Amino acid sequence: MANRTFYQHRGSLSREIVKLYGSVTVGAAGAITAQSCKGFSVALTDSETGRYTVTLEDAYNAFRGAHVCVEGADDAALTVLFGGVRNVDVAAKSLDLQMVGAIGSDTDPASGDVLHIELTLQNGADV
Repeated sequence: MANRTFYQHRGSLSREIVKLYGSVTVGAAGAITAQSCKGFSVALTDSETGRYTVTLEDAYNAFRGAHVCVEGADDAALTVLFGGVRNVDVAAKSLDLQMVGAIGSDTDPASGDVLHIELTLQNGADV
């Protein structure tokens, strides 16, 4: 799968777990104005509210999880409560992050919000 040297995690029962981290700054209408990601890139998904396509630089054997932490502006109400995933296909190097608001509806982050992303992937087969 991915052909890189990764720093290994201690205390995991699974072999070859890889964690990738990045941050994305959101502007008007959910557009991305800046990003700093290692091992992946993020793009606004056309015609979908609050959805972002993650393109991995490498293929992986399995998806093990994702976490999105929304950093909002000082004293402004958060429009996004959590991020979920859709269309996961890490062998094809792709997955979607879906931002979800208060009543469980797809929601664009507010302008100026920063999405801090952690992806957990498995690079090899578990033995």
